[in-house]
Amino acid sequence: MKPSYSCIHCGEMQPQLYKSYGPDLLKLSRCSSSSCNRVVDEYIETEFSIVLIDAVLQKLEAYRHIIFNVGIDRPWKIALLFLLGEALERWMSRQQTHKAGYDLEWHFYIICLFLVASNAIFIALVVLFTRMSGCLCDRKLLARAMVLGSYGKLLALPANLWGCDRFQSQLFLAAFFLFSQVQACRAVTGMGRLKTAAIMFASYLIQQTLNAWISPFL
Repeated sequence: MKPSYSCIHCGEMQPQLYKSYGPDLLKLSRCSSSSCNRVVDEYIETEFSIVLIDAVLQKLEAYRHIIFNVGIDRPWKIALLFLLGEALERWMSRQQTHKAGYDLEWHFYIICLFLVASNAIFIALVVLFTRMSGCLCDRKLLARAMVLGSYGKLLALPANLWGCDRFQSQLFLAAFFLFSQVQACRAVTGMGRLKTAAIMFASYLIQQTLNAWISPFL
């Protein structure tokens, strides 16, 4: 049987998560790695809300569970949700100083196109730098993991609605975004924390530099 699941503790690929001995009897499989030998994935017996909490707490095991053992069947839907949330937050920030409805409507569409290009550049840079570092992981899976790691962007909208200081909230969300991306990338590539952080920071720095150059023209 071709390994298609991941041990959430060591990242070793496994053929199955559990063995079924009947309709009501399941036994969780143990990792085949001699250095691990732990239960492959305890999260399959827990509520998904617990998994989400652990993901917010940046636990690598939660990311491995979601990426490998749950799967991301339609990443474009998740990407669209994150994109609209980020675009709406930027649009609302502009709305505070621009009152023309027609101008605001078109500007929302322009922001969406801009964010599509910006996020695509970030993902492409991460994939490129990862390949250059010698990691030959699945590029599509890595791109999906990058989409998943962008969930922190949804927090920008409530921060705007609650009237939080924009600079402080943007600084916090940028840090949270980078932490999430590091963990998502590590879950797929198995690279070390510092190496992954360097790749993420370099990709993010290039992305933000391009954003700063293009933003005045929007």
